[in-house]
Amino acid sequence: MHDKYLRKLDIKLVDGEFPNLIEGQIRTPEQVFKIFKDIKDEAQETLIALYLADNLQSKLYSVLSVGNDNTTAVRMKDIFGQGYVVRADYFILIHNHPSGDPEPSEGDKQFILDVDRHAKNAMEMKLLDFMIVGNDAYWSIFEKIEGGDYSLGAVV
Repeated sequence: MHDKYLRKLDIKLVDGEFPNLIEGQIRTPEQVFKIFKDIKDEAQETLIALYLADNLQSKLYSVLSVGNDNTTAVRMKDIFGQGYVVRADYFILIHNHPSGDPEPSEGDKQFILDVDRHAKNAMEMKLLDFMIVGNDAYWSIFEKIEGGDYSLGAVV
């Protein structure tokens, strides 16, 4: 008889800290752009989530999706699941347009509405911004609606 199946799995939980590469409060869309501007060089659309504490300190950022040259897809549970794990109060979604044009497409606009609707139903986690990175420029829904700096309690 062949042993095809795993009989024992040994899992260890290791305590440790991982450095947060984003230091300080996230205060402006321009600051987010400076941190993530290199995403513009990606050949495929990429979606990143930046999760923030109630004081706008970064808790985690994560690549959620890599698509093709003009679209990417992500499930809402992937966006919110990681936010719940790190107990985020806010999140910012950043994605690129490989074409270089940071203006939102109709698909982007619909996605923003869908995410915002889900965020309103999510317990205490708010969409702070949705940003599109292009060639040396960005588009931010926060700047279009609110302008200025991110503020505690702000929502898109």
